Amino acid sequence: MIGKTGSPPLWQPGLRRIGLRQLRERLRSPLVGSMSIITSAMAVRLALQVVVFAIVAGSLGPAQFGAFASVAALAAIFSSLSGWGGDQLLLRRVGRSRDDLPKAMATALAFLALSAPPLVLLAMIVVPLAIDRSIPWQLVLFISVSDIALTQINAIGAACYQAVGRPMGTMRLSVGFAVARVLAALLWVAAAPRHDALSWAHFYFAISALGAVVSAWRVMRELGRPVWQIAWHEWRDGFQFALQAASQSAFGSIDRPVVAALSSLSVAGLYAAANRIVTAAGIPVNALLWSAYVRFFQVGVSGPRASARLAVRLLPVGIGLGAVGAVATLILAPLAPRVLGHSYSGTHAALLILAPLPIFRAVHSLGLDVLVSTGRTALRTVVQIAMPPVNILLCWLLVPSYGEIGAALATVLTNASLATVAWAIVAMLVKRQRAQGPAPAE
Repeated sequence: MIGKTGSPPLWQPGLRRIGLRQLRERLRSPLVGSMSIITSAMAVRLALQVVVFAIVAGSLGPAQFGAFASVAALAAIFSSLSGWGGDQLLLRRVGRSRDDLPKAMATALAFLALSAPPLVLLAMIVVPLAIDRSIPWQLVLFISVSDIALTQINAIGAACYQAVGRPMGTMRLSVGFAVARVLAALLWVAAAPRHDALSWAHFYFAISALGAVVSAWRVMRELGRPVWQIAWHEWRDGFQFALQAASQSAFGSIDRPVVAALSSLSVAGLYAAANRIVTAAGIPVNALLWSAYVRFFQVGVSGPRASARLAVRLLPVGIGLGAVGAVATLILAPLAPRVLGHSYSGTHAALLILAPLPIFRAVHSLGLDVLVSTGRTALRTVVQIAMPPVNILLCWLLVPSYGEIGAALATVLTNASLATVAWAIVAMLVKRQRAQGPAPAE
């Protein structure tokens, strides 16, 4: 029966068949397929990381784990500058021309070789001054070399596979590296004469070096060797990508050393444990963002409207996946102290506050990807750089009185602020393009 508007009723069988056919086509799309593989890889990697986290945090205790986590958090900021944005340049270049992979790979490795050594030296100077001068310099050295230099080789390899649409390669690299970390943690527990942050750093460094060698070998065997025609002219764009990554890393990592400075290494350890758990719960969101990133560059050439349209289509999925992570965090909250030990009882309340983080991450990351894909990397960097001072201010107000609970509340408020600002800028850019005239054909 046809209604007055001339359209068939929603229950009509033919229409239902069309809807099911469209659904099947969407489920067979490259994005969904890539996301499924990446989600599986991240889920396996998550399980292995939880094993490592439980072994290491439980063996170290809050104070020693707080020292290790605080040094690693600051090293992560320097690590994001390492490579001078070479992995992002690789994704952009190969996403537009598959044949440029050998040259893009060479450029990424060259930028890493030039940037990593001075960043390691800088970390050796800054990290002890920023956290606690009693922290052994060897601890800073081993973590810095591992995260600033060695782990970045694995990241470039993963970017190569991502750029050419081979998520299985990314899966092998990420899962293999996680398996190696589990074996290193088990060997450390069984063979190390003492279980403190420095002894774990030795094993952490050794397995990072092995992972870098294996990653480089696999990528060159399966995707080809780099062609050493370095695109030195890309250093400006690389610097913008590096600043963007550094600001993002600072936004996600600066709170741990700040908590250690404002309170104690024990409180920093409790907060770091809770933050690590909720970060793991956000794996589905990370899989979505990872799988869609190259697609943003492809549609971004048409301007903010096309890129924003893609982000809006992905937003409900991102929020749904974030909600799954939030529920998982709420379920894990009462179990965490039982797994890690009674000394980590403070993580329960912090996890309850941090539970919404995966949702906020999905919202603000999709909005910020619109900026990058339309050539506004500097604007995204400015927005992200503005957030760590907000986080530090909130920590300064809340941590001395409320400890790890105050740190968790500061993190949630900062992420909510970033989500609001990101989408306000996207709306402004879309409005500006609409005022300038119709967008070019996509």
